[in-house]
Parts: sequence; structure tokens; C-alpha cells
Amino acid sequence: MAKKTGVALAVAWPLAKKVATQVSVIVANNPDLQKRLENLGKKFADVQRARTPEAKITRAMESVREQASIVLSSESPGVESVASLQAAGWKQRADQVDRALQILQHQPRKMQKSQLPRIAAMADSLVAEVLTSLIDEAEPRGQIEGS
Repeated sequence: MAKKTGVALAVAWPLAKKVATQVSVIVANNPDLQKRLENLGKKFADVQRARTPEAKITRAMESVREQASIVLSSESPGVESVASLQAAGWKQRADQVDRALQILQHQPRKMQKSQLPRIAAMADSLVAEVLTSLIDEAEPRGQIEGS
């Protein structure tokens, strides 16, 4: 089997080099294609970054802010209710989590690894609080009291 692989490689390698040379000439002579390839590379990098724990936390905090804004916009203007105070607190805590993430990016890798779980716990706690509040709001009163 090693001989077959060696033969295939001996045949394919010169062909691959020739094709790579032709492709590089085509790309070099086509600025639009260069831009498309650069953008494609950036998209791949963005997708990879979007899967990091930091990106997941950031998206969760965006959702928390969105829910807080919905609560605040549904309240009567000039009236401070428990819900509006709670929503303002959510926004403030989401901002705090984001600031912690920003500071963490500038720390040594060892510190990042040790502190990221704490920040994730803060974010998870906030998301759980918002989710519980939304579920409690949606539950009919009779179900909660009568259960």
C-alpha cells in the first residue's frame, strides 16, 4: 500500500504544483477575486471567533439587553415599577459582564483561563434570572398559586 501511495503522490504532486501556480496567476490578475477570497477568509475567522466562550457570553448579554429594553419600553413613561427597576438592573449587570470580558482580553492567557469561568457564571446567573422572570410573567396566576 505504501508503494501505491508513493506512486500516486509522485504523479499528483507535480500536477498540484502546476495547478497551484495557475490559480495564483489567476488570483493575482483578478482584484475582484482577491477581495472575494479575502472576505471569505474573514468570514471563516469570524465564524471561528463566534464559537468561543467569550462570543457566546457576548451574545447572551445582547439577548439580556434586548429583553430588558422590551420590559422598559412596555412600562408607562415616568412610572418606576418593580419590573422597570429589575430590567435596568439587568442592563447594568450585562454591561458589567461585557466590561469584564473586555478587560480579560488584555490579561495573560493563564489568567484568562482562570477568570473566564467566573465571568461565564455571572452571565449564566443573569440569563437564568431573566429567563425565570419571563417564565413567571407568562405563567397564569392560577397555575402558580393553585399548583
